[in-house]
Amino acid sequence: MVRLEFDKVPPIAKHLSLVYLVSRFGSNTVWFFLPLFFEQQIESVFLIGIMTSIPAAVTILLDIPAGNLVQRAGEKIVIFLGLVMNLMPGLFYLTGVPIMLVFGKAFEGVVKSMIWNGGWSLSLKASDRDNESESVSVFLLGVNLAAIIGPIIGGYLIASKGFDITFAFWAFTAWLAALVFYLYIGLEGKNGFIDSLEEIFHRKTYVDDIHHLEDNWDNLKFPLSLIFLHSIIFSFFWLAVPLLLERTGAGFETMGIIFGLAAMPKLFQFVWGKLADRIGELKLVSLLAILLTPALAAMSVYSNIYILGGLFLVARLFASGFSPALHSLFDYNVPDEVEGEMVGFNELVKHSGQAIGPVLAGTAASIWSVDASFLAAAGISLTLFGVTLFYSSRS
Repeated sequence: MVRLEFDKVPPIAKHLSLVYLVSRFGSNTVWFFLPLFFEQQIESVFLIGIMTSIPAAVTILLDIPAGNLVQRAGEKIVIFLGLVMNLMPGLFYLTGVPIMLVFGKAFEGVVKSMIWNGGWSLSLKASDRDNESESVSVFLLGVNLAAIIGPIIGGYLIASKGFDITFAFWAFTAWLAALVFYLYIGLEGKNGFIDSLEEIFHRKTYVDDIHHLEDNWDNLKFPLSLIFLHSIIFSFFWLAVPLLLERTGAGFETMGIIFGLAAMPKLFQFVWGKLADRIGELKLVSLLAILLTPALAAMSVYSNIYILGGLFLVARLFASGFSPALHSLFDYNVPDEVEGEMVGFNELVKHSGQAIGPVLAGTAASIWSVDASFLAAAGISLTLFGVTLFYSSRS
């Protein structure tokens, strides 16, 4: 029987899971519905795709500096500042002013870069190789719980009270998460934050980073290519699924339930983590990719709400299994002394894929249809399978 052994998981992974649960709970009451909120302000599906991609585009610019800041100032202060900045998106969205919506999305990117660069580095450093995938799964547990509960509650709140109450709740939980982090984890760092901040603007810092990446490139190019392809598929859901459900006539309550149920497989990522530890990361990734492809293709065929909801659940089940294996595969090839910097490159590659996903979905939907965009996602999944087979045959 596959089960999660909490006593073998580092305490920091458990504490971060609690903090991220609180932080993401408020935002997840509305985040999955944001394309529909933007649709009230912007008519073009293509532009909505661009809007949805803004956070990932911002993180592309910030991931390497954030990784450097983590390496120099320490993970804790970087995560804390990111949690505090998470107050801003909800407040910007409350205004309902188009330019403020852009600023809100931009702040999402800043927050994401800081809390995930710091969080991944802190969690992975505390993990042992023999239970690393499982520790990653626990670190993600709070985020996954928020992804389940948040949309279900948010759907009913939006249907009865409108979007404003969820934006206000986003700001409140952001403040609460920063407080919980301070009380449970603290802020001690490696070096002075201001001195570390000044260092990341020095050209030599980035020259050193490139050299470190070049030194480890032979080992990292494979896991980074898989993370990139998976990120395209994962972020593709953000735009295509809400638009598809709206087209079928689903209300906010129904959408919230579908979003919440479809996120449930992520709650059991530790099962995928344990399976990856047992059979190997590459075998699991190739299996998930070949199973995910037909599920995505089928979503382009059916228009019944319940069938689509079931297919989305299946697709998310397979898509959620990639993360522990891919991050474990990445960490296995990274020396501990440059972990913070290389996590920055990891996040850069991931967010590059996440910037492409919604744009790909919006472009396909505006030229052909939302249905056709799922075929594009299926093609990316099949490509991921092919890349895995190629590298497996050479290893």
